Amino acid sequence: MNGNASREEEGHGARILKAIAAGGLGFAAQWIHDAAHTGKTFYAESLARVTDSDGTVHTAGTFVSLLERQDRWFDLDLRILDMVLSDLAADETLVLGFNLSATSLSRSDRFADVFGRISHRPELASRLIIEVTESYPVVGASIERMKMIRALGCRIAIDDFGSGFATPASLLQVPADIVKIDAAFVWDNRPGRDGSDSLSHIVGFASCFAPFVVVEGIETGSQLNVAQEAGATHVQGFLLSRPVSLARLRRHKRKAVLRGVA
Repeated sequence: MNGNASREEEGHGARILKAIAAGGLGFAAQWIHDAAHTGKTFYAESLARVTDSDGTVHTAGTFVSLLERQDRWFDLDLRILDMVLSDLAADETLVLGFNLSATSLSRSDRFADVFGRISHRPELASRLIIEVTESYPVVGASIERMKMIRALGCRIAIDDFGSGFATPASLLQVPADIVKIDAAFVWDNRPGRDGSDSLSHIVGFASCFAPFVVVEGIETGSQLNVAQEAGATHVQGFLLSRPVSLARLRRHKRKAVLRGVA
């Protein structure tokens, strides 16, 4: 990274931290839909957002990696978890997904903070889905900690499968209820020699380890058709739902049938 780019990144990071200090941290929510009956919703994923002083909304992709490198993201992650738990307590019909980095699972002190928050609200656990992001290999103690969270009543989702550190071997050990296939597999779906395609193969593989398989990145009707033909149980993407504020999500909630995790 050259000097100018580095200074721009540092400046962006400073603006994000200033906005957070001013109360700008929040999250948007995006529905995950039933693949066969897209009017039915499964749950809503919470996606971190920061709104700065001029009203500009910054998505997580523009600042999470920067704050992670500065070791500042985890505290904000906990604040998002607190918000999610509060919203679940306020609306008993909500089912929300919370993104937890595998790095946080690997550190006992960070895991203790997450586990403590969830265990103090046991009545909410069945409506909380922990989406584990593959930023770090999920091995050893991390797998046992996932089992501990699951024992509380939460469901475990492996997020962006195929793009990070999760391997076919790791799925043999991970107690996953949901596998979310990375959007790259629907955007670059390739034909196989047997007449099927690459998305069908990865969906079929994932379905051997979890009852629910979500294909991410659905932006067109043809991509939806491909995901349905591949055997996905659920889909997520701009074609069906865009991330919106939780207040807006609630206003439109009754237009769909909320389906919790079985």
